[in-house]
Amino acid sequence: MDVRLLLRGGGIFLALLVTFATNINDNFISRMGLDPNYGFIIVAALLITLFVIDRHEMIIAVVLLFCLNANMPTEFSLNLGFDRDYYTGLMMALLLQPLTSRLMV
Repeated sequence: MDVRLLLRGGGIFLALLVTFATNINDNFISRMGLDPNYGFIIVAALLITLFVIDRHEMIIAVVLLFCLNANMPTEFSLNLGFDRDYYTGLMMALLLQPLTSRLMV
């Protein structure tokens, strides 16, 4: 296994873990109806890391940015002009679009 890939995956995982844990009572996971505990946060960060680990750096940066905006308090994202759920939808579209295009071909 390549050491650079492991370091990249570890960095993405830590960034997503911090992003999900910033607003634990009102983040993306709690809005989906799950308990806001650290087990779900670790699983969500690991799944998103596995989806983006081999993608281009720009896509990784955009996913991290959308994840950060989706997990911020409501007032923060409304100041930017969009609801937090739009950022969540864009993040999920970036994650799942390559998977669906591979399944269709």
